[in-house]
Amino acid sequence: MAAGEGSRMRPLTDTTAKPLLKICWKTLIEHNIESIISEFDEIFFIVKYKKEQFSTYFGTTYHWKPVHYIVQMDEKSGTGAAILSLDGKISGGFLVVSGDDLYASEDILSLRNTPGYSILAKAVDRPEDFGIFSVDDTGKLTGIIEKPTDPSSGNLANIGVFKLDDQIFPLLHTLPLSPRGELEITDLMQKYIEEDRMALVEAKGKWITIGYPWDLLKANNEIIGNYSETLNKWAIIEPNVSINWNIYLEEGVIIKSGTSIEWNVYFGKWSVIGPNAYIRWNTSIGESTKVGFSVECKNSYIGDHSSIPHLSYIGDSIIGNDVNIGGNSMVANLRHDAKNIRVMIKDKLVDTGHRKLGVIIGDGAHLGIGTIIYPGRIISSNGTTLPGEIIR
Repeated sequence: MAAGEGSRMRPLTDTTAKPLLKICWKTLIEHNIESIISEFDEIFFIVKYKKEQFSTYFGTTYHWKPVHYIVQMDEKSGTGAAILSLDGKISGGFLVVSGDDLYASEDILSLRNTPGYSILAKAVDRPEDFGIFSVDDTGKLTGIIEKPTDPSSGNLANIGVFKLDDQIFPLLHTLPLSPRGELEITDLMQKYIEEDRMALVEAKGKWITIGYPWDLLKANNEIIGNYSETLNKWAIIEPNVSINWNIYLEEGVIIKSGTSIEWNVYFGKWSVIGPNAYIRWNTSIGESTKVGFSVECKNSYIGDHSSIPHLSYIGDSIIGNDVNIGGNSMVANLRHDAKNIRVMIKDKLVDTGHRKLGVIIGDGAHLGIGTIIYPGRIISSNGTTLPGEIIR
């Protein structure tokens, strides 16, 4: 399922469909399907927003499996409507996976191997924020409760992965819209639960929701943090480079003299780092990106074809593609009162849950030299700043 606009992810999704945002040179979708595609016959992308980007990126085959693109119907919205778009286009059994979250491959395969209809659930800390599955004393699935206030309802959340087949479509056509005007797949689930035809599979591995730009840092940490050795794909590492932990260097990377790297870091193809740069703590640097002289980057997501030429600090930040940051620019990432950083999303201040969060910069932005940015600020796609400007 890859049809949504990802409006809470703006400005990153101004230019890129959310499931096609990259982490460590792979799109979110690829992180989910690359390791499991051998177990399936075909891929169906349910698309709508920036739909042409999917066919341009994936083409007609992926790992030698056919790829199909289904445009979600306009007259209905919701997860049920997305799945209903497959009616008449798919046959037999299939798995439905949300295209913009990250899942453990072993959990997806466990669901695939469960007989009959089944659904993946994950224990969560805040059940009041999710649709929660209720189970009886034997662990049998008994229902779905939307954002429960009663702690006794449990904490097994619906995380958007289902095993179904083409026999669901006649019933799905008959379901009424929910109070919010959407065709809800959970209404279909409830019908099958009542008929004792739906099994619950508890996810044991990762589930990372990508709802806001700063969630990319969480995904960064999950992927980069699990590197177990330094992997070097024909990179050039000049003398006097210090590497302290496990890094991943793609083809053509150049690490210049005097650079210091601490903790796990990912370097995209043909990126150039240094001299005398300081890169640390689960940072990912995109393809053909330049991080220059005396630049410090910490716990940040930096896109493709971007440039941070010299004498700048970038911490806990999300930087898009084709961004240029003028020399001697500084990003603040901590409030003086040490409270959580709040970010303006869709005209509402959202608590990020992060004590440290820097800037979110959209694709194509250009910052003048000496720009100073307060914590949790957004610079729009193609935005600019004047030399010495302070972004409050």
